[in-house]
Amino acid sequence: MAIKPLIQVAMDYVDTGEALEMARIVAPVVEAIEIGTPLCKAEGMHAVRAVRAACPEHIIMADMKTPDVGGLEAKIAFDAGANWMTVLGAAPADTLRLAMDEAASRPGHEVLVELTGIRDIMAQARTWREMGVERMVYHRGWDEGNTSRRWEPADRETLEALARLGFKLSVAGGLDLETLDFFAGLPIAVFIIGRAIRETSDPAATARTYQARIRELWGE
Repeated sequence: MAIKPLIQVAMDYVDTGEALEMARIVAPVVEAIEIGTPLCKAEGMHAVRAVRAACPEHIIMADMKTPDVGGLEAKIAFDAGANWMTVLGAAPADTLRLAMDEAASRPGHEVLVELTGIRDIMAQARTWREMGVERMVYHRGWDEGNTSRRWEPADRETLEALARLGFKLSVAGGLDLETLDFFAGLPIAVFIIGRAIRETSDPAATARTYQARIRELWGE
């Protein structure tokens, strides 16, 4: 049985107060909190600092989706209290390398390659692995999920191939309880869930339901 995936709740707000309130609600149930890209852009690292102060024991990811200035943006995120930050897969190799250098100087900090918009992932995957990338976010984009993009067998095939290369995989994009079944049997490290938890009448109870389903599918 594969290791049980963690749940990361995405705070895709544009107001730190709202994110902070939701983080406090779900923190007793989930393992990781994401400062979503809209919140990073709207409120900056103030949001990261606030959530870090409220959730001192959690993994905090700043979903920067950095396209350039990798070392500096990684430093900014990590100084604010993030454990993880993201660099776009489309970014130059030097950008990714500089961000990873910053993470390497701080135990417990990591850079994740964000795959939004990358059409031929496997063409670059070995290069990323050779560079030392450990984690990536396999992401069905927000706009894609609202219009044309669905989870398909080809996604499973790609995830299986990435896992064979040794990547720890975070999966994001329109996940709900039924969608978890699609990933059953895959070595997923983290499920990133946003609206399906946040926009319910009892987000903590909803998160517990997700945890229970994950245990059913992946074990303890």
